[in-house]
Amino acid sequence: MADVKLTYFNLRARAEPCRLLLAYGGIKYEDERITPSWEDPAPWGALKASTPYGQLPMLTWNGTVICQSMACARFIAKEIGIGGRTNLECAQVDEIIDAIQDLINKGATLFFAKDDEGMKKHMSETVPAAFVQIEKRIESRGGQFLVGNAFTFADLHLFAYVSELPDKTFVDATPKIKSLVDRVGKLPNIKAWVESRPVTQM
Repeated sequence: MADVKLTYFNLRARAEPCRLLLAYGGIKYEDERITPSWEDPAPWGALKASTPYGQLPMLTWNGTVICQSMACARFIAKEIGIGGRTNLECAQVDEIIDAIQDLINKGATLFFAKDDEGMKKHMSETVPAAFVQIEKRIESRGGQFLVGNAFTFADLHLFAYVSELPDKTFVDATPKIKSLVDRVGKLPNIKAWVESRPVTQM
């Protein structure tokens, strides 16, 4: 069993994909949570200079530090066997991950810019349109999962994204996505983590 520590703020946000992957894989780890800087800048201020890029999350795996949230997540996904079974499947998983990350990053930019109109358009137009495209991917790849007709990190990342949406009603228009998200949420290790994880602001 690997010696694992995940360091991030006491938030879901950028670290939750890794936490979900670790939960799914049944990997025990130290969930090191730093107080967000807007609550108290001292803990992060003391740690920041010692991190490779001055940012979190940071995954320590058997003494080796890995940074960048998606690099950490992709590594864990491969370690637990859901990163794709072939190079082609790995690329297909990455395709879906990147599509979802585009939505996350755009939403984060609008949120921190306090662009209410832009956020409204993003959630009412951009995200639903992307979901129609992702729905077609499920249809073209067996109808049950996003890649290889088997559960992968792509499915788990889609679940994580949908779970954080304030309004999920538009997902009804993409029934295969809705079914997939529901099924992922019922996986025993995922269900247990979601029900027991610390309650945080985001």
